[in-house]
Parts: sequence; C-alpha cells; structure tokens
Amino acid sequence: MSLNTTSVSMREIAQTAGVSVSAVSLALRNSPKISSERRDAIHKIARQMGYRSDPRISELMVHLRVARADRAPSNIAFIIPELTREQVQHYPPIIGMLAGVREIAKSVGFGVDVFYLADPGMSTRRLRSILVARGIRGVIFAPFASGVARVDFDLAGFSAATAGYSIVSPRLHRACPDYLQMMDELIESATRLGHRRLGLVMTYNEGGIGHKLFTSSFLYYQSKIPSSDRIPILPKPQISHEHLGAWVKKHDPDVIISAASVYHLLREIGVRIPEDVCFASIDRSEPPVDATGADHRYPLVGEEAFQLVLSQLNLNITGEPDDPKVLMVDSHQREGYTLIPPNERPSRRKKSTRVAKKQDRPAFLGFLH
Repeated sequence: MSLNTTSVSMREIAQTAGVSVSAVSLALRNSPKISSERRDAIHKIARQMGYRSDPRISELMVHLRVARADRAPSNIAFIIPELTREQVQHYPPIIGMLAGVREIAKSVGFGVDVFYLADPGMSTRRLRSILVARGIRGVIFAPFASGVARVDFDLAGFSAATAGYSIVSPRLHRACPDYLQMMDELIESATRLGHRRLGLVMTYNEGGIGHKLFTSSFLYYQSKIPSSDRIPILPKPQISHEHLGAWVKKHDPDVIISAASVYHLLREIGVRIPEDVCFASIDRSEPPVDATGADHRYPLVGEEAFQLVLSQLNLNITGEPDDPKVLMVDSHQREGYTLIPPNERPSRRKKSTRVAKKQDRPAFLGFLH
C-alpha cells in the first residue's frame, strides 16, 4: 500500500469551498463559532482533497502552552451541574476533582473557569453561549451529588468528559474511582482482622453504576459465607434513626460499611464506634477523615478527566462520542481508628437505639434523604 504524501493546505481547501481560510481553520478545529452545516461541508471537501491533520502540530501546541504559560492561557470549563457555590464548599469529592483539574491544567498552560448551573438565571443554553463567546472548547462535567441524572447540553463543537458515573446523558468519556476495588478492599480488611458479620448501609441510589458495583462486591462476598452471617443490605430509602437503630439491634453487625452520613447517624442513636460496632467508610474524604476507609483519590480523577478532554482537543474531536471510554482510577485503602480487631475492642455493652444529643455535622454530606 502506497501512502499519499500530497500536502493540501487550508488555503486550497478554502478556494475549493468558496470560503475564507479562517472559516476552514474553524471548521477543521470543530469550533462552535461556525455552523454545523458549513463545518460538515468543509470537512467533506477536505477529506475529498486528501487533507490530513499533522499530529506534530498538536504536540507543538501543547509545548507552546507550557512554554508560554505566563501569557493569557487557553481555558477549559469545569461545570458543576447541581450544587450551589455554598454546598460545594462542604462536598469534598468536587473540591478534590477541581483541585486535580487545576493542577494539571496549569502544568500544560490552561486556565480553568468554573460554572454553576445552580446559579440564578443560569441554564445549559445560556452557559453554551457563554462558552462560545469566550472561545472555550473543552468542558468537564462534575458529577451529581444526588445520584444518576442527565444534563441537557448541546456538545456540538465541544470536547467533553465527566468524572464519576452519575451523568448518563449525554454519553461522555469519564474518569471514575474504582468502586468494585474499594468494596473488595474494605471487606478484605475487615475479614483479615477477624470480623465475620459485615453489614452494608447503602447510601447510593438504586440504578446507578456506583450502587451496582458496591453491592455486587458485597453480595458476592455474602455468597461465600454461611447464611447465618449474612446481613441484609439496608437500602437508602430506609436510612433513618428509627430504621437504622432497628437494623443494628436485629442483626448485630461486627462492622458496618457505609458513608460518613451513616457514621453520624449511628453516633446520634447512641452507637459507639468502635466500642459497640466497627465502621468502614466507603468515602474517607468526608469527616471523620481519620476513619478506616476508601480513598477515592478525587484529585487524580480530576486529572484523568482533564486528560480525556485534552486528548480530544489535540485531535480536534468534538461532540458526543460514539464509543465513550471509562478510565478507572485505583483506590487506596486507608487505615483509621474505626476498624480494629475484635479482641482489641473494649467489652461491648448492649447497643442503645435512643437518640443521643445531636453531634456537630458538616453542612453538607450529599443527598442522604
């Protein structure tokens, strides 16, 4: 097979298409500043003429962004679809992701503009017009805190990715913590210490990928142990002082695996940790941060989401992908005071289901109710 080495310039494409060179440049970069009809027509002519983008140019552009970081940077948008500015300050996952995005963006000469869809008067249509006006072509969607959801955003002309599994439409490339690995490691840590009766209080909504992966790992573990040690999962709709207290009293777990919000509920109903029951957090970023639990490594998730966008920008790939990628970030198991061997725990007293004096809790721990 021979290679066609004929070089076709943008000027030649412009002459054939009857448009300006700048219009050709915008079309070949999939810029939203040019209509989709004209963009498609120019792409068709370019293909017919044998035009091929030079990968060395993309490499050079990255180099120039780094070398000229002191100048006005190219920007990408970090879009927070649900939480208010105040709520974000109390939601560690998005804080961590944004920190990771900013760090890697700065290293390659990009700035980061943050947008909140919850701001008064903001909508996806208005946001799109703002991004087009500012010349921003790369966007990262932060996850929803309340579970699976959709974002009505026209991706034409934009290179996009998201962090986590919550956004199911549009279909996006995504960087995600490895939920299956997390639950596997939490279970392994508890059983290695000698605990047998493990209970899961699931704070994720049913139907989401995170819910399925966490429960899949837990149910697989339960299939391998005696039925007498199997404790039914307490689902999110039943999480309350009354139901949680009754569940603890009835099943008497050695270890409860759940989120920080459930840790605080346990304290409020008078359950001591780790004296009465041990606890393993499915997300150690939320207080108590010194609990035993899974580190989702949110900054790294943010970095990987940025790289998914950057690779599309460099290749001039825009719009909703036909085959979205899922990039998994390894979790890290962190040790803490809430999970200790059974023989190191003080004598257990009978668990109380009374509501204790309410402890101080962070202003926002996700949407538990």
